[in-house]
Amino acid sequence: MINRSTPDGTMRSVRTALRVLEAVAELQPVGLSELSRKLELPKATVQRGLSTLASAGWLENDPAEPARWIVSTRAFIVGATVGDRGGLRPQALPFMNALAAEVQETIHLMIPDGNTVVLIERLDSPHPVRAFSPLGARAPLHASSNGKAILAHRPDEEISRYLATELSPVTPHTIVQPDMLRRELDLIRERGYAVADEELQDGVVSVAAAIRPGNRSPVGSLSISGPKSRMPQALRADYGKKVRTAADNIAAALPAASPT
Repeated sequence: MINRSTPDGTMRSVRTALRVLEAVAELQPVGLSELSRKLELPKATVQRGLSTLASAGWLENDPAEPARWIVSTRAFIVGATVGDRGGLRPQALPFMNALAAEVQETIHLMIPDGNTVVLIERLDSPHPVRAFSPLGARAPLHASSNGKAILAHRPDEEISRYLATELSPVTPHTIVQPDMLRRELDLIRERGYAVADEELQDGVVSVAAAIRPGNRSPVGSLSISGPKSRMPQALRADYGKKVRTAADNIAAALPAASPT
């Protein structure tokens, strides 16, 4: 048995804690049992990692469900700083505020990270019933409007590789058929915005557009999200145009990406 005071034992503990942090960031809010299954580790081991990260200020209990865990503001700030080296968030905020004032729904700013998108800024709707995701939340590219908007503007070979992976449903409405998703991505490129109709959260509809400085690869995406009752089919094209205009304005305010 490895003594935890040895260098090998310390490194093992650090690696375990980092795995716990990554899993919480992916699944939040999440409980001990789900984390144990996800990481294939004993509950006692996961609990030690949770306690260590919480005492260091990286994790905290969900105020709504104290038995479940979320990443802390400290963890989010560090992650957002790394992911926002191009200054996306400060450039986006004025346009996000203008869009939020116009549509009165929740506005999300997300950045790509591998096969997911990560929420780095959110402006909440003034309505008591509204879409909500915690800062730092992740979503698969195929299951969210933000993710689909980014995926649609990736090179064809990257899209093909992604479609060849196992596309897991998040809700019963998530598009997981590769041919159907490819047609959806073609439509997104044609009209300039993506729609997720209860594909990430039951009862929630979102409309998103990619942020593409210099008309190149997306550095992020912007979305309008709300309850399906306030996001009927008749409004989606108008919201799509509005979010695309805001995304284009953000892109214009950023330095153009270098050719790849």
